[in-house]
Amino acid sequence: MFQPQNAGAALIAPQGANLTAQEHADAPEAADQDAAGERQYIQVVKAPLVDARGDVIGVECVYWDITVGKQAEAELARTAAEFRVARRIQQRLFPTGVPELGGMEIGAARFGIDAGGASYPAEAIGGDYYDFMPLSENSLAFAIGDVAGKGISAALLMATIHSAVRAYSLEGIPLLREPVSAGASSSIGFGSPLTGPEVSPANLLGLLNHQLYQSTPAEKYATLFLGIYDSRLSQITYSNGGHLPPIILGKDRSVRRLDCGGTVVGLFDQKNYEEATVQLRRGEIFLAYSDGITEPENEFGEFGEERLIELVRDNRELPLAKITEIVTAAVDDWIGAHEQPDDVTLVLARAR
Repeated sequence: MFQPQNAGAALIAPQGANLTAQEHADAPEAADQDAAGERQYIQVVKAPLVDARGDVIGVECVYWDITVGKQAEAELARTAAEFRVARRIQQRLFPTGVPELGGMEIGAARFGIDAGGASYPAEAIGGDYYDFMPLSENSLAFAIGDVAGKGISAALLMATIHSAVRAYSLEGIPLLREPVSAGASSSIGFGSPLTGPEVSPANLLGLLNHQLYQSTPAEKYATLFLGIYDSRLSQITYSNGGHLPPIILGKDRSVRRLDCGGTVVGLFDQKNYEEATVQLRRGEIFLAYSDGITEPENEFGEFGEERLIELVRDNRELPLAKITEIVTAAVDDWIGAHEQPDDVTLVLARAR
């Protein structure tokens, strides 16, 4: 063990002297290497020895080996730095708005739809997911999901789902043979490659479910909603894999919940999913969210779906980015001084 210089010096007082120690407030640290070459840290507290007349006759030193604590601090600092990098990487997976293709905006001008979203993890990184993907000049795919759990494991599965959805939707794969309609179900069977607008949300969920079931631990699964908007028909074809049903808010205050689909993805193999098609009329708002929006509690109870719906209704004429700010601020106020319990994700779209 590292020994500070003169650590073994003896302090001898006159016989019968009444000694007191006046402790110093500062506790300087020293660093050195032990015999094995490992860095060691020592904290030192010094106090003068005073006799009955008040004369200082020596110094008492107390040494603590704080190497373990210093190593833990360094490890925490490294971990925090790695989490900051992981957070930046994960945030880049989220779209900043409706995507562009060939340098041309494909929001209102091309698709006749505004879309936007936001996600705020409860920890440095999280398991919520959303995305927008152009499939053709007339179709836009979008997704929202929530991975079970939080932290690193949830973030890794979220990144896997993000990559798989984009690859299967945009790259073209030997996907399932035919899309299915409401009331029909998907089945695993490979045929010619399907790309872009030919991809069926139900088929895609079935394939993702099989892949995640085969490649992840039993306790890891996710909810996942997939939709494809067709601007020519002003329709959304969708399949919901166990996610909280997205809502279409009509101008007449009507509420339509998009709950056609099946169970969560990754928990059971060989599951079938259904899909349906709904109209998104001019001025109607598509609203999708994770349970981090509705489930936070305070002394008045949960934030709740009804409060969320009313907030969006009351501000429906504002830009979607502003509505998103209002909703997330309201959730933050509802949580108050408490720790954010879950990832918060909101996706909005409006037909124009």
